[in-house]
Amino acid sequence: LNQINTSIKLPLSIKVKNSDNLKVSNFEKILNNTDLIYDFYISKFDMNFIYYQIIFNGTPDNFLKSMSNNDYSFDTQNKQWILE
Repeated sequence: LNQINTSIKLPLSIKVKNSDNLKVSNFEKILNNTDLIYDFYISKFDMNFIYYQIIFNGTPDNFLKSMSNNDYSFDTQNKQWILE
């Protein structure tokens, strides 16, 4: 019996280079269509990056696997992850 514990709310900070509008648009579509994403919003943007706050109902590994299935990878070396 598979059950999802939606009480787990993992806040993620992700920044995306804003030089590729198609990549940004497709990323937002994936976020909208991913089941375990509770909410996301743009917290700020500057000349180079768009900064997203994502609330994910799962573990970081589950998020990375879900995004990997959609051909997205992240640099997770810092607190704020960077979409590659």
